[in-house]
Amino acid sequence: MDRYGHRIREGGDSVIEIVAQPKAEIGAFVNARQGLPADHSWGGYSALGLVKSGDLIAGVIYNNFDGANACVHIGAVDGCRWLTPEFLFAAFDYPFNQLGLRRLTAPVHSNNKRSREFAENLGFTRDGTLKHYYADGDLHLYGLLRANCRFLEIRKAA
Repeated sequence: MDRYGHRIREGGDSVIEIVAQPKAEIGAFVNARQGLPADHSWGGYSALGLVKSGDLIAGVIYNNFDGANACVHIGAVDGCRWLTPEFLFAAFDYPFNQLGLRRLTAPVHSNNKRSREFAENLGFTRDGTLKHYYADGDLHLYGLLRANCRFLEIRKAA
């Protein structure tokens, strides 16, 4: 993922960069945004972060790779404009074009309406539900096929 260690936009005093390191810091950031313990382990994983003027404002974790699929977990600072075309392209280019995966899976707690809607707005569709996965709800599994990912077209249009 070294191709993402670059500056994508400058404006005034603000510099925005897409980074793949430090991976542990991006992992901890996503943990915090998802309400997970600080020491939560993602296992073998890759990460992408969006840094604005030196501060991490969004992160994506990819884990549970099996050659065709990986799980994706996203966290961001509330109220911050982070969903840029460049970051969306990078977030989907890595698993689909660089790794050659056919699909991504986004696990979402059934009680998290905001995350369910976010996944659906990105183009994920609900593939299934693990009933009683959590003490207070189910786990929905959302999937996105490479063929249905509209964000891979962003770079072609630019």
